[in-house]
Amino acid sequence: MTPGNVRVVEIALVAEESARRDLLAAPRLTLLDVGGAAAAGPAAAVAFVASLAALHVLFEVVSEPPLRIGAVDGGAVFEDECVELFVARPEDPVAYREIVANPAGARYGAEVRNPDDSRTSWTLLPGRLPDGLSVEVAGEPGGVPRAWQRWSCRIVVPWGALSPDGRAPAPGEERRLNAYRIARGASTRFQALSPTLRSAPPDFHVPSRFARAVFRL
Repeated sequence: MTPGNVRVVEIALVAEESARRDLLAAPRLTLLDVGGAAAAGPAAAVAFVASLAALHVLFEVVSEPPLRIGAVDGGAVFEDECVELFVARPEDPVAYREIVANPAGARYGAEVRNPDDSRTSWTLLPGRLPDGLSVEVAGEPGGVPRAWQRWSCRIVVPWGALSPDGRAPAPGEERRLNAYRIARGASTRFQALSPTLRSAPPDFHVPSRFARAVFRL
């Protein structure tokens, strides 16, 4: 991927009963610096599969404790060490769901419409978590999350919460999404699956830079 191009990823369409196992076996996609350079600092990767019912996402990150973890569920989780998933509507790719989780399992959600890639003209509806959302976190070594040196986050979001018709992707269909990580420990880093090319200040809300996800059997 060159800096001017958005990232293209293939996501396997799998059976519902095997989705959890298939996600563990899915390819890990390394997150890059949000500005487009190779990621400095702690590493992060994401994996995807899709079933007829939901999009399944697994983040795996290396962290640098002590981690900043202060938000409660529904609060400003994006100000903590966190991972973020943005999924665009298939019929309106500048409208998207934002889902954020920190190592303690606190979640934040929003609905956004951002046709100009700009926070000055966007429509933001915060505090909206998708119906049926599942978030699971785990980390190591044992003990409190702020001391974790590695952690993972599994997110499952039903298609019914991502578009008005709730339709799962068809084989060969393309949709837009992006995955991010903010490292807030010994260092602060902003990382993206498809870099937004905005690093001063860092900005994830650039739907024209979302990855192109192509769904395959």
